[in-house]
Amino acid sequence: MKIVGLNRMFSFDGYRIEEVIFSPEVVQVKLRLDKRKRLRCPGCHRKVRSEINDMRVARDMPFGPAVYALITYPAIRVRCIHCGKQSWLTPAEIDSHRRVTFRLLRYAAVLAKDLPATKAAALLDIGDTRLRNWDKAVLAEHLSPPDFDNLATLMIDEKAIGQGHDYVTVVLNGQNGELLHCHEGRKTESLKAFFDKLTDKQKANIHAVCVDRLGAYVECVKAELPHASIAFDKFHLVKNFNAVVDEIRRDEWNKARAEKDDRNAKLIKGQRYNLLRRPEKNTEYQQSRLDELLAMNETLNKAYVLVEDFRDVLSQRFVGHSKRYLKLWIATAVESGITAVVKFAKSLEKVSENVINAVRFKLSNGRMEGFNNLFARIIHRGCGYSDNEYLYLKLRQASLPDELKVPALQK
Repeated sequence: MKIVGLNRMFSFDGYRIEEVIFSPEVVQVKLRLDKRKRLRCPGCHRKVRSEINDMRVARDMPFGPAVYALITYPAIRVRCIHCGKQSWLTPAEIDSHRRVTFRLLRYAAVLAKDLPATKAAALLDIGDTRLRNWDKAVLAEHLSPPDFDNLATLMIDEKAIGQGHDYVTVVLNGQNGELLHCHEGRKTESLKAFFDKLTDKQKANIHAVCVDRLGAYVECVKAELPHASIAFDKFHLVKNFNAVVDEIRRDEWNKARAEKDDRNAKLIKGQRYNLLRRPEKNTEYQQSRLDELLAMNETLNKAYVLVEDFRDVLSQRFVGHSKRYLKLWIATAVESGITAVVKFAKSLEKVSENVINAVRFKLSNGRMEGFNNLFARIIHRGCGYSDNEYLYLKLRQASLPDELKVPALQK
């Protein structure tokens, strides 16, 4: 039997294959130095002589039915008489610190992109922690850093991670949804850490920032980017008004109980999501219960209509339409006479320009909602993250275009 090309599969610069042992579980490849190449100092590249030879073992890619291959190679310690540097010479294709080939590291990162760490680690027959460390090392080396020179718009939000409700502050490029910053906490300091990375010229290029109306970031943005326009995130505006409607629902339930109106109280109970959910997403049964409630309770009926109208206002594509519809909605909300709604409408009237800015600067709510879904998937797949630096790398990888998400397997 003739085997052709085996030396190409296990090609290591400056080394030659001495022996290959095959077994169903492991392939063992023994290397020796290629005597045709002289040893050179990695610092000054002059010729050196070896002081100590040490045989080491590194792990390589799966090979056929074998779960992995083991590469045995000589590591040479040399001391350069010219620059005085002492160093170990090992194959350039092997990460001598982790005792693993670089192509296996990149293969692990490819698996970890779409699989939970536990499953990717099981495929490679390694521990979860090692898999995460490999993935983090590859992403840190291969992911390109954010381009701060061409930033025009930003989207800022806070995200909860883990069951302890720890939070991180995230900053996205408003034009393409690319993750630019992920920092522990949701206070001003967490956002300021991002602005500290920017030069004055880079800050000057940013003309609009989208934030949550009720968040802690508005004052920080005003201080760091006094020239930039502030837009309020449409997703959070709807969420804020939903909270108002839910408050009204609770008040109506408490009122019915106080008046001993059991029928009304029973009908209100359990209707929270039916009121806040889009009508097309309700089941037939959910919609029938909601229709019965709205027919009986005038206050909730008014609030429900205002929720739907508010979504329509925020979905406008043109500035003129947005201004006109927002002004009309605020007037209608005030005329409703519902205390909580009137309070919300008047507070919105004071910052109406910030609401319109989301349309003016085309800060798509879809990008933030898409990132919210991506964030949830990454957290779920990783079963939470205790390493915020690794979390940032995973989120940034997922936010980049497909061709930039996974490093090439060949170095």
